[in-house]
Amino acid sequence: MTDTKIRAKILSDAKTEADKILQEAKFRADEILKQATNRAGEIEKETGVIAKDAKRKELERRLSEARMQNRKKLLQEKRRIIDSVFDEAKKRLLSLKKSEYISFIANIIKKEVKGDNFVFILAKGDVNRFGKEVFKEILEKLHFKETIPFEKGDFDGGCILKKDKYEFNATIDTILGRIKERLESELAKTLFA
Repeated sequence: MTDTKIRAKILSDAKTEADKILQEAKFRADEILKQATNRAGEIEKETGVIAKDAKRKELERRLSEARMQNRKKLLQEKRRIIDSVFDEAKKRLLSLKKSEYISFIANIIKKEVKGDNFVFILAKGDVNRFGKEVFKEILEKLHFKETIPFEKGDFDGGCILKKDKYEFNATIDTILGRIKERLESELAKTLFA
């Protein structure tokens, strides 16, 4: 074979080999592209599922937060209504007529008064409103001597009895506080059933 034929043969063989390699590379590239396309589709589906799940979780979180805020507002409103009921009760107690007020105080303290050696403390506002004789009238209603010492107290209404270390608090705020504590859940059920 001549030199030219050898070269042509080598070139022909090289070209055939290059075409084979190129076809194989193209086939592999097509396979890789096919796999990548399939994987991209899977990833897209997974991403969609993840996104839907994340969206659902975010929606649930927001709904839960909104429900909690609504419950909080509702409880605040219930508390405001109950507080206003007790505020109104306090106003009414503090505006009782003298005879009603004397009966009210006497009824509150009659179970606590044993003997007549105690100090009787009455709210300043009540003494100012009814006069100092209100002490005597309450004691008369309880059938006690007028010699019991009395003082004015710095509270809204009602009284305090003191005897040695014992103190009975019958102030309006304390009385209403006890009642509120006892009845609050019942009031809430009744008001918001």
